Formats: sequence, C-alpha cells, structure tokens
Amino acid sequence: MTQGFDREGLIKAATVSAADAPALAQTYTHHLGLKVLEKNIVSEGLAASWGTPGMTGKASYLMASDSGTPIYIRIVENPDMPPYTPLRSYGWNAMEICVQDVDALYAKLKNSPFTIIGPPKELEIASIIYPMQAVGPEGEVLFLNEVRGSLPDHDLPKAKVPVDHIFIMILATPDREKALEFYTNKLGWDRGDSYNLTYTVINKAFGFGPDHKTDITTTCVGRLVNNEIDQYPPGTVMRDSATGMLPPGIAAVSYMVKSLDTLDVDFISAPQALGGAMYGGQRSACCIGAAGELIELIEIG
Repeated sequence: MTQGFDREGLIKAATVSAADAPALAQTYTHHLGLKVLEKNIVSEGLAASWGTPGMTGKASYLMASDSGTPIYIRIVENPDMPPYTPLRSYGWNAMEICVQDVDALYAKLKNSPFTIIGPPKELEIASIIYPMQAVGPEGEVLFLNEVRGSLPDHDLPKAKVPVDHIFIMILATPDREKALEFYTNKLGWDRGDSYNLTYTVINKAFGFGPDHKTDITTTCVGRLVNNEIDQYPPGTVMRDSATGMLPPGIAAVSYMVKSLDTLDVDFISAPQALGGAMYGGQRSACCIGAAGELIELIEIG
C-alpha cells in the first residue's frame, strides 16, 4: 500500500481469470511491458471473500507497470470456466489502461496474441482521449487509451511508461440506473457525466448497424473518475461460472475505501486483513453489485 496515493474510489486492481495464468502473465510482460510483482496462491480466506471456495490454492500473478504506480492487474488460474464471449455478458467487460503512444502500441500488437477489435480512433465524446481496443488471450477486453489532457471537472492520468495502469473500469448492466444507485447510494460515490453515443465495439459484438446508440454514465469521487456504466441491449446474457469458481474474463475489481464499517453493503464474508502489495495488511471485503459484478473493497491505511 502506498501512503498518500490511495484514496476513496481509486481502482486498486482488476482480477482476470485465466485457464493458463503463467502464459497470460508472460504475454502481458512480453507485449505490454508489465512485470510480475508477486506470485502467490489464492488463500482460503481470499477465496472465501470472493464467495468462490474452489479458487483456494490457485496460482495468482500480480502484474504492475514499470512506472511504480500501485495499481495492478491480478491474473488468477481458473481452469474450469464455461464458454465466454467478450462484450456479450453483464458484469465487468473491459479495463481502461493509460498508454503513452497508442499508434505505436497498435503497430506492436497487430502481430501478437492480442486481437485488435478497435484500431486507434478519436473518441466521439472527448478529443483528449485517443483510444484503441483489444481482446487478450483469455477473452479480457482492454481499452488502451492515450490521455492527452484532463476534463473540466475530472482528472485523467497520463502514462509514465508505454503501458501504465488501469484508471477506469467498464461495467455492462441490464439496468444502468440501478447499477448507478449501488455506487452512489451504497458506496457514497458521485454520479458523473452521461452520454448517448455510437459505441463501435458494442455494435460489432452484437451485429448492430452504425446508427445504434448506447447510453453510458460515469461514476466518480470528486475529480477522480473510476467507472463507466453501460446500458447493454437485449440479447446480453448473464456470465456463467463453474460452481465455487470465479467467472471468466474480468472477474472482479478492487477499490480503495476510507472505511468498511460505514458502508451499507452485504459482504460475502467478514472483513479480513491481508498482506502483499495490494493489501498491505489492511482489511478488505467483497460484495456483489446490481449487475452481478464482484466488487472488492480495501480500506485505506
């Protein structure tokens, strides 16, 4: 845990299920320049906090960028996953990562285990973000964004290395207002900006024409933006998981909070203190959001 950096609502990590965790960790190292900060196994306590006892003993790789920013991608071994199609189910659908030069990264990833689903293109809602989109080997979706400035009411991070860290998570939901209520009423965060836009990767995933629009709304804490909540169309499915196991794709997201005791949420299991770079001995606990998403909350030290 990094004193002075962690703050309310900050994304600490996204957890990705992988049938072959060592291979995915190696792919992230070779093609994105991330490093394995810690290699562990999932403890019984951590698995219980997720509500997935079958994950106990599975390999876990904590990936970090060379920038030193204490925000992570955690890859966990999950050998028993049902079929999964990216961007077609409710839950955590993508992680937005800040990068220095999206055109250079696009050239690098064209011949890699990543599948490009959206080449670099100016963003419809903000020219200060220059994004591309890719799907990783395990079906996880990455929005790789070159941040060129900040919004009037919100700060966006600029990458310090070619591929730096997650700064926004994308949630697919059947009821955007209900999902927003969870983060604003239960966690006490703020409702951010809303947009109705042409969302090319969603349109491609569902076979929609270019005129189809998607409603999205952000959540934030002051000037910190942390989530984009997308209203997904009919035909979206619930994400299946094997009994006692995490779902495929992006399985969970971890956030920093000031206190677990003041939150009006139902924890899967009692808060517990965990070690390692992510937790630093601080208490954490998990809950389920309105779209069925797994949310981990870590107290700020």
